Amino acid sequence: MSVNAQVMNDLLSERLDNPAERTKLAAYAGDYIRDRLREESFARKVIPPKQVTKDECQVSVNHDTLVKIIEVAPNSRAMSMSFRGEPTTRLVRAPRAEVSFFTISSEKFEKPEQELLAYQMPITKIIEDNSVKDIQEIEDREFLIHTEACIQALQFEANGNAYVAFNRTNFNAGTAVSAGVVKGSLALAAGGVDDFIVRDLQRRDIVTVRKLLSANRLRPDRLLMTEPDWDTIGTWTTEDMGDKIESETLVDGYTYNTLLGLNVIRTIKTDILRPGNVYLFAAPEFFGKFFILNNTKFYIDKKVNIISWQAWEDVGMGLINIAGVRKLELFRGSLTTDATGGDTNKDVGFATAEPVEEEVLAAENNRVDQGIHFPNIASF
Repeated sequence: MSVNAQVMNDLLSERLDNPAERTKLAAYAGDYIRDRLREESFARKVIPPKQVTKDECQVSVNHDTLVKIIEVAPNSRAMSMSFRGEPTTRLVRAPRAEVSFFTISSEKFEKPEQELLAYQMPITKIIEDNSVKDIQEIEDREFLIHTEACIQALQFEANGNAYVAFNRTNFNAGTAVSAGVVKGSLALAAGGVDDFIVRDLQRRDIVTVRKLLSANRLRPDRLLMTEPDWDTIGTWTTEDMGDKIESETLVDGYTYNTLLGLNVIRTIKTDILRPGNVYLFAAPEFFGKFFILNNTKFYIDKKVNIISWQAWEDVGMGLINIAGVRKLELFRGSLTTDATGGDTNKDVGFATAEPVEEEVLAAENNRVDQGIHFPNIASF
């Protein structure tokens, strides 16, 4: 049986007057948020998260918070020798990496009880759902920023421990080495200045970026891209797909979740993962770890007539093996940082290819508060 949205708002207000019921509401909302959060984040599809408790973590010697210590498999090799030969002696040592936790929180929402009664829609439920999406957007943004840092570290090492702008001009001139990132074939073929106009994804581009990863004895596993870049697959011809796939895509589009043997992760969050940026990952056990400390928390309370609520989580991300990711760029410009982490190696217009700032994530599309909606009827 469906419940009227206004009735839900009324029931929420009444139950918040009872401390026991308030605890139940917080617990219920926390469970709901935790479940939805796991389904929404594309970062969690690249590295599935693991829930940990205090007992599974360690105390940092540098600050008053918990960390998770990750052990990395020790290096080893074999050798050929004569019957009287002796192998090289190696003192076994396995490196370790420390993963710190940080908090991602929604805004703290407040609403007077009397104003809550004026809404026909379940406004508290809607904000609850939106808080889930808001939290996972920050989660994805942080993941991409650290993933890009892995790419830049690979480029820095391959270019002789130097920050060299990786754009079409430098690559074609041979002054920039491609180790962590490659340019799309159409971007390399296009003339003009090194800009950030996104070219269509080509089949040979995926093969090129795959070779970067497999050349380091890692097997490509999953591909992350935006929906606009995915949509360009619809322009591939029979030579790219074959008759069978071409006839299917003409009717239903490309409906498969794999491409050239890779699991494809797509997102419409083009303000975080910008079009033209395509990432290729090894399997999670060859790349990194993702932890959630305890459960997602949800707080809800009522003081006098003000209802307030908030959601947050403590997460830890560790991209331990920087060689477990490669990148394909479908534009000509450079996103390479400089020695100070600045923008001097980046080409004009680079901001259109990088995640937007947190404060402007998920900008509002409607303009109702500005009076822009149609039909807009004014009465006197």
